[in-house]
Amino acid sequence: MKITCLCYTHGRAHIIGEAVESYLQQEPCGVDHELLIVNDCPEQPLECSEKGVRALNIPMCQSVCEKFNTSIHLAAGEYIAIWEDDDISLPWRLKRSVEQSNGLSDNYKQRNAWYWNDGNITGIAKNLFFGNSIFRKSDWINGGGADPNGYPDATGHLAVMKSVNQRGGYYTMEDAKLEDVYWIYRWSGVEVVHDSGFGPANNDAKVRLKRFRERTLRNPKFKYGLQKIEPGWSFDYTQQAKEAAAREN
Repeated sequence: MKITCLCYTHGRAHIIGEAVESYLQQEPCGVDHELLIVNDCPEQPLECSEKGVRALNIPMCQSVCEKFNTSIHLAAGEYIAIWEDDDISLPWRLKRSVEQSNGLSDNYKQRNAWYWNDGNITGIAKNLFFGNSIFRKSDWINGGGADPNGYPDATGHLAVMKSVNQRGGYYTMEDAKLEDVYWIYRWSGVEVVHDSGFGPANNDAKVRLKRFRERTLRNPKFKYGLQKIEPGWSFDYTQQAKEAAAREN
């Protein structure tokens, strides 16, 4: 049994070290796991020498959904934990996911996450938050994966749910207690282009990708050529989460 923490990325070498650090700080969860970074930015190949981390540079995909579907097939694990490159997973994420999924008998996700802007946690938010998920790889594949012209979080969630329902399984979705919330959703203050920022009305995935790449390559933080990923956090996110939980409670 193995979990692949799946981090798909494009042109974000300047921040992905924080996602890797999130992985390296994970508490023991009793299950073998890896971090798989799938990068399809030809102008910026990535490498990482950290134990348990694989960085794969693949040909550029035609949409985010195509890359997500491709990445799922490249995962070595039977279970997938979405590992967003611009967000933070706190150290207890994998441990709690295994516990709350009945030892990976069920799929699991939290419906709430910390919302982070300009250096600080600004509150708790509730949403689909597919990035909080851990699910069977086979559920993604059997459910049909992400729709080519959709968003991977929305259409991927529906695909997983379809497969779970067909096989009579369970997908536990929790409104976690604040001290158990394990994901920090970052928006303002992170110098990246958000695909979701183009809006749901923009459902032509190829057009979205073209615009995404144009803006990404113009980002002053973007560097051409091979980039070695250096793990590290810009802030003590664990302490920020503990302080936010104390405030909100």
